[in-house]
Amino acid sequence: MTKSTLLLVFLCFCQFSLSSIFPINDEKAEKPDSAKVNFWKKHNVKFAAIPIINYDPSLELNLAILTNAFFKVNINDTISPLSMAGAMVGYTTNESWYWALYTKMYFDKDNYRITFAYGDASVNFQYYDAGYGGFIDFNSLHDLFIIEAQRRVYKRWYLGAKYFNQKILTTYDFDGAPTEPEKQNMTHLGFVMSHDTRDFIYNPYSGDYLNLKTGHYRDAWGSAYDFDKYEFDFTKFFGLSKTEVIAARLTALVATGDVPFEGQYVVGRDDIRGYTNGKHRGEQVYNVQAEYRWNFYKKWGMVGFAGLATAVDQVNEIRFDGLLPGAGAGLRYMAIPSEKINIGVDVAVGKDDWGIYFRIAETFGDK
Repeated sequence: MTKSTLLLVFLCFCQFSLSSIFPINDEKAEKPDSAKVNFWKKHNVKFAAIPIINYDPSLELNLAILTNAFFKVNINDTISPLSMAGAMVGYTTNESWYWALYTKMYFDKDNYRITFAYGDASVNFQYYDAGYGGFIDFNSLHDLFIIEAQRRVYKRWYLGAKYFNQKILTTYDFDGAPTEPEKQNMTHLGFVMSHDTRDFIYNPYSGDYLNLKTGHYRDAWGSAYDFDKYEFDFTKFFGLSKTEVIAARLTALVATGDVPFEGQYVVGRDDIRGYTNGKHRGEQVYNVQAEYRWNFYKKWGMVGFAGLATAVDQVNEIRFDGLLPGAGAGLRYMAIPSEKINIGVDVAVGKDDWGIYFRIAETFGDK
């Protein structure tokens, strides 16, 4: 299936989903004049958008826009959480660019959960090579498509599968001399298991959220390498009061087999904020982090967080002096109060690194 065909299928699917939400089911209600009411108001779709103006030493100035639409697949379904469809596009002054379309849908009384994501990116980044004695720059072109489906099998337990297709074209720059581009196909199939007792999907006050995902890269479905990935995370939410929550999270990311450079994990993002330069990477990454959330005035809130991470190739390589601390704080504004959906920004520092993170919805959410 070509890139344009996948994009067309994605857009048609989202249009079908949005065209079927929020039907008017009250026969006594006065039907609106369709000529006077636009599509979005008629279907009561809730939007949240945030501009991203960020700077870090690796990507430099990052300018982007992130927009999400929240909706119910079926207005009569009072059990399923709000579904979400979104888009993001961005450019950085180190000449990286990216765009993505994505959706996660909950339907049939939350018995089914389906995720789609599709996007492209050109990323100018770096990695640290101890033998070389410093950072090596590289550019990677990404073409990515993901589909994941889960079915509730018992109480709040879900089982499912996923398909991940990623084509990568990587060029390394050694002292101003670029190498020949290396083209890799990183396709994998995998299994998904989760346990979810959160009271609110996008901003929990209580409950827990567990995920176990596998990825099996094989030549049979187009992968250039044979290796496996196992990704585990567990988050527990402790409601201290009506306005205060503590979220504690543990993450383990493990790759085994013939793991290529593109298959390694990098310390950073939500699991341990404060790391952006790509220096710490390996076949295994472990993180532990806690976050305090406080809604201090009406729709306004703040967060404070701290954690530790490590990146190794084997678990027996973990050393106390190799742990990577990260900590920071953030500001929140409740954009959609009925569903407790926040937008906000975090500032974090790590060991010889730092980062700014704009977001819609809280950290430690659906992946």
